Amino acid sequence: MMRAFHRLGVMAALLLSACSGAPLSLPTPTPFEILILPPAQTFVPTPTPSLTPTVTSTPTVTPTPTDTPPPSPTPPPSFTPPAVALIGGAIDSRICDTCQPYLRESPGTAGRILGRLDQTVTFRAVGRSADSTWLQVELTNDPRRRFGWVFRALTALREADVSVLPVTGEVIDVTPAPPSSASNLISGVSANARQIFLRGQSLGNQAHVFTRVGDSITASPYFLPAFSGGGYDLGAYQNELWETVRFYSGFGSASLAAGNGWGADRILQNGYNAPEVCGSEPPLVCEYRLRKPAVALIMIGTNDSGGVDPAVYERNLSRIVELSIEMGVIPVLSTIPPKLNDAWNGERALQWNAIIKNVARRYDVPLMDYWLALQSAPNYGIDADGIHPSAPSDGNTLRFTPEGLRYGYTIRNLVALQALDALRRYVLY
Repeated sequence: MMRAFHRLGVMAALLLSACSGAPLSLPTPTPFEILILPPAQTFVPTPTPSLTPTVTSTPTVTPTPTDTPPPSPTPPPSFTPPAVALIGGAIDSRICDTCQPYLRESPGTAGRILGRLDQTVTFRAVGRSADSTWLQVELTNDPRRRFGWVFRALTALREADVSVLPVTGEVIDVTPAPPSSASNLISGVSANARQIFLRGQSLGNQAHVFTRVGDSITASPYFLPAFSGGGYDLGAYQNELWETVRFYSGFGSASLAAGNGWGADRILQNGYNAPEVCGSEPPLVCEYRLRKPAVALIMIGTNDSGGVDPAVYERNLSRIVELSIEMGVIPVLSTIPPKLNDAWNGERALQWNAIIKNVARRYDVPLMDYWLALQSAPNYGIDADGIHPSAPSDGNTLRFTPEGLRYGYTIRNLVALQALDALRRYVLY
């Protein structure tokens, strides 16, 4: 079914050009796009995994998502490294307090992943890349004393002088797929997202945690619900997405930055939500401070498009993006779904999506084109009310089968996981 989405790029462009109001000026697009293509026709099925499958190749991280934010703020963990011990041309150190880097076979993102390290891992650095961005390490608290490479900014040697180490490897990074007219559901995963992530790591954000920001469509229990008892089916996307499902925590977690009937202004309004834990903070700032996410899936605008001035909405959305970047959280913007309740609202939805794309390009942040993904679904994936996405009668929106992908919420869950997958592969290392 996902292949059918790709035939609609021309129709989407025509519809957007018919949008009422003054045309928006779009800046130069991001340097490259991560293109999410349909899965291969064949895949290797695997048994339904448990929520915390065992990884035997390296010490594992088992994140513990918090459904209810803690009652009081916790300060960012200290990044002050322990005393660095120089031993015969090697340096003893550890992973940073909030980091969970990949251990790779060779330096760079093209290196084969050997596993993920948690904050308890100690190591002896024995080599480096020529630019000192990657370290060759021996895991000293691993019974097998395994070797590999880690990204230096995710270790306690981030600010240390490692020039004493010999150059033992050449960095080779993955080259993202070139732009293609066949698919543009996910775009804007650029070097800027990487810089936002590294800033967040220095502020104590957690690489494996995502959160959500938006209105009732985002606050809904149908959007990326918690996995339970095998009640999901990744279908043909099993091989593509299972590692991503295992990597992140945040499924089913309620967000302080999402609520029924919200517009973009509510997300920024001081003291609007949960004053017992947020005080006078805006919901967005409170959610980021308490949850410490690396990524925020942001879809806001359906309510705004019902009557808010477009310029006001654009300013509010821009401020949401700016606050996210300031707090080291990668904002993944999403277009809003079609509005089928009447022609005027349908036109406004198109205008709003042009604004959302403009903001994503201006700030060079990732974008999910949910509107486009819905175009070949029955009734455009929209429920009988003409506004909210549809859901199957049993409520299972994590069944990525041809039948399951007839529904708007299921399609959103798939596209959101593909966006999270692109970030995991190209940014959160």
